[in-house]
Amino acid sequence: MARRTLLMFVVVALACAGCGAEPPAAARTTEPAPTVDAPSLFDVSNCGTITGLIAWNGPIPDVKPVAHTVPRADGTGHDNALVALANAPRIDTFTRGMAGAVVYLREVNPAQARQWDLPPVEVAFADGKLQVTQGDRVGRTGFVRRGAGVAFQSREARFHSLRARGAAFFALPFPDPGKPLTRTFDTCGRVELTSAAGFYWQSADLFVCDHPYYTVTDADGRYRFTHVPAGQYTLVAWHPNWGVTRTERNPETTLPFRLYCGPPLESARPVTVERGRTSLATLSLPK
Repeated sequence: MARRTLLMFVVVALACAGCGAEPPAAARTTEPAPTVDAPSLFDVSNCGTITGLIAWNGPIPDVKPVAHTVPRADGTGHDNALVALANAPRIDTFTRGMAGAVVYLREVNPAQARQWDLPPVEVAFADGKLQVTQGDRVGRTGFVRRGAGVAFQSREARFHSLRARGAAFFALPFPDPGKPLTRTFDTCGRVELTSAAGFYWQSADLFVCDHPYYTVTDADGRYRFTHVPAGQYTLVAWHPNWGVTRTERNPETTLPFRLYCGPPLESARPVTVERGRTSLATLSLPK
């Protein structure tokens, strides 16, 4: 009798433990976590502006499109469609300005920074691309405040799955279009987003940060930071690498499934911000 009672106790205990288990990371969705603000030491009267150009240094690269094999609707075979790599550079041939380069400041005290004023980020598979929307800007890069959430979804009828690596590590499948999933980001750094469903040319980046002095260059390669507290900083220009170093293929179809590129391009320089003044700072990529 005592043995039977002990066995029943173990079964109940294991069942209760299973009830508290988390679902797999790939299927779990989370609500945005509230961001706790530190006491603000921001003083708008003690701020300046940084502006400048991110220019390409060297011959302008000719990045060829890649082939994507598409099954024919009638089932008679396959056709190759040429698609552009999402991380290919956009360089003005006259000014040599790089559009879409990431620019940010290091050595910023978040308590002294201006209030976070960057719009929320949304990521979607749409129009054959992995698109990042932040306010009025649609591209491949978004800036997320640490502790905030990002909505991910597919707007296409085909199956998509998202892979995240870097400062966050997860996968999200999208069997049905138009059903967003939300993820919260609690660690600062770069989060590289790629397709885990074979659309190997698609990629995007999220930068999780504690201050809003992050931006991307405009079509002319120019950037601008306003309301920067006076002080010494490191200005950084960054762009993903498009040079393919390795290709993974599907073992059943032998078609390309994932691309690996070289290390990102990065250049940095010191910059001084003075009260009420504008600092001009130009950087070149590659360094």
